[in-house]
Formats: sequence, structure tokens, C-alpha cells
Amino acid sequence: MEKEQIQAILDNDSEEFLERFYETFLYEINSDDEPYHKKAYHLLLASLKNNEPDDFFISLCGWSLETIIGKI
Repeated sequence: MEKEQIQAILDNDSEEFLERFYETFLYEINSDDEPYHKKAYHLLLASLKNNEPDDFFISLCGWSLETIIGKI
């Protein structure tokens, strides 16, 4: 998906749509049968592609990457 398409969703879609999006996102995370170590690897890899890795993790769970690693 292009960044412009994502911006259009943010600008135009309802709170209900955004809630359904997040519910679907969580469902897909929980129903994915990949082992946790593979999920973690790809999550960290995706964060490297983000200009602000901490923002990436904060948007997902409310905590920075440093804080999450500190909890391990």
C-alpha cells in the first residue's frame, strides 16, 4: 500500500473503521502460526525500515523498543 493511500484512510475513515482495522490486526497477529522467534525477527527487521523505530513500537503497544527489551 502506498503512503498516500494510508494518509487517505487516516484523513477520511471513521473511528468505527479504525477500530475494526485494529481488531482485525490483533486477530491476525494472534492467529498467525509462525513461531515467536520468527515473528520477533520480522518485527525488528520492519522497525529498521522505519525512520523512528521507537514510534513504530509505541504505536503497536504503547512502549518503546528500549522499554520492551528492558522487560525481558
